[in-house]
Order: sequence, then C-alpha cells, then structure tokens
Amino acid sequence: MGMRLLPLTVLVAVLVACTPTAEPPENGAANPPSPVPESAETDGLAPGTATQTGTLEVNSFTVDELFAQGGGGCGMTLWPQSEGSPLEGFLFFNGLAPPPDDGFTLMKINGEFVRFRRTAAAGEEFYGQQTSQTFVSQGDDMRLQVETTLGEPGEIESIAVEGTLQLQQNGDTLTIPVQGDAGC
Repeated sequence: MGMRLLPLTVLVAVLVACTPTAEPPENGAANPPSPVPESAETDGLAPGTATQTGTLEVNSFTVDELFAQGGGGCGMTLWPQSEGSPLEGFLFFNGLAPPPDDGFTLMKINGEFVRFRRTAAAGEEFYGQQTSQTFVSQGDDMRLQVETTLGEPGEIESIAVEGTLQLQQNGDTLTIPVQGDAGC
C-alpha cells in the first residue's frame, strides 16, 4: 500500500519534534472512537461502543498533551491510517532522549496516559527506531507490537511510515492500522 506524503504532514512532524505550543484541532475531534478489541467479550459491538471492563480503548492525544506528559522531540509519531494529516490527534509517540536518559514511549489507553519501555527491536533502523519494535507498559500488564514500513523521505529530516499497532492485555488484542513519520 503506497503512502502519499503531504506538506501538512511534514508541518505536523516539525511541530511535534520542535514546538511545544501547537494549536489543537479546530474541529474538536481530539478523541475519535478507537477500533474495538478483538475478543469474545466484545464481538458484535459497533466501533466506538463502550466495552466491558478489562477491554482496551486507544484514545488520541494532541501535541499539547504530548508536551504536558514530557514528550516531544526526535522520534516517531503515529496516528490512525487515513488520507492526509492527523487531524484527530496522535495514537503513539516514541521519542529519543539525549544521553544518559532513556527514550520516551507514550499512548493514551482507556483515557489515561500509559508509558512503555522498548524490550525488543529488529529490522531497518531509522531515527532511533526499527521497523519492528516490542514495548511493555511500565506496569508489565500491556504488550505493544509496532510494525512499520518506511515511505518517502520528508522535507525536513523525516521519513513517512505506515504499519500497525497491536496492543494486548488480559487476552484482548487490539490492532490499529497507522501512518505517521519519524525524524529529528
């Protein structure tokens, strides 16, 4: 599946990487419904329907929320796969910290920010990332697999990516097609 890189996407990448004062989306859609987890408990529910306790819902977050959590800078930002830029917000951020600090990985799950640590990585390297990465939540109760393929280079030290996020917790698995960029 080819990906079209738009100048607005590059602008968003620069804002995430360099500027802590971006405006939130004008349409107010900062938290679109996430896909429903694949499990016996939730089969047959419409997307966006409230699910039973113990299921997963991935929420989007804004640039301002990312910076409020201590994120931003060089790294990879992913949003739901669609045409164009992430008007609804971001689903995943994996940033690089200057030595001696560790990187910073963040998602918003069930309305709460969750930090992850990378436990494995393989494949082609790009901007401190690799095309296949495994993360575990700080509480060790969630596992996240991030698979990406590299697209076209951007205008400002960045590269387009697309792939999937696969989040697992207590037998529930949520797979989300994503696109985004990585850069510095």
